[in-house]
Amino acid sequence: MNKASLYSKYSGLQKNDASFVIDNYLRLIKWKPNANILDIGSGDGNVIFELLLPKIPKHFAKFVGTDISEEMVLFAKNQCNDPKIDFLQMDISATIPPEFHEYFDHIFSFYCLHWVVEQRQAMKNIFDMLKPGGEMLLTFLASNPIYDIYERMAKSNKWGPYMNNLKKYISPYHHSEDPETELENLLKKEGFITHLCRVENRSYTFPSFSVLSKSVSAVNPFIKKLPENEIDTYIEDYLKEVRKLKTITIETCNNNDNEEKIHVPYKLFVTFASKPV
Repeated sequence: MNKASLYSKYSGLQKNDASFVIDNYLRLIKWKPNANILDIGSGDGNVIFELLLPKIPKHFAKFVGTDISEEMVLFAKNQCNDPKIDFLQMDISATIPPEFHEYFDHIFSFYCLHWVVEQRQAMKNIFDMLKPGGEMLLTFLASNPIYDIYERMAKSNKWGPYMNNLKKYISPYHHSEDPETELENLLKKEGFITHLCRVENRSYTFPSFSVLSKSVSAVNPFIKKLPENEIDTYIEDYLKEVRKLKTITIETCNNNDNEEKIHVPYKLFVTFASKPV
């Protein structure tokens, strides 16, 4: 399965929220001339190309997109023909390249940091990569019903053996009683000046179970661990769990196919902070 290609087609939720944050919060940034810009977790690159680049000043010096997935990096590279833009493989919770130390004026991240268990190390790395006075705008999941489904399926005898590292794939804030304060305290410890740390109540509607199924296949981290002949059954069981969750609303459409729309509520972090001069 070509995950990058599938993700590119079925990442409507991610792009919808990136668009929301860019439209409502990009105005907070005080752009530096000839800026070096970093995007963490750039995936297929489409958020950069379609949503971010059209909204930022054209006089930047360098734009670097990074992702932990080599496949995603190659996919994004193949779409790019601008010499000022590059894509590199990087794990934000590991050791950062020494040449990135205090290199960037502006750092973005859309829908990546909920994958990172080592939150403190990730925030430290972002702090270290920013120039003094540099700014970051981050958005990532605080909580989502998808994590409840993971937890329920991990308890089953059938799927549990493939999901034994569950914690690695659940937002560190999913069960937090006060995620805003938790993240704000973390940023303060790392030295940031926090201008905004907000949890937005968001929702997204999948137009059908078919689209939801493909969207799940594009991002579910456990599918690659399954035997090939069990993947369809896993997806079927996943969709059954979706129907059981009271937090998710399913609406039958009045059309010939009786398709069902799936309304999913979730909580999204929007964080804007800067490094002291």
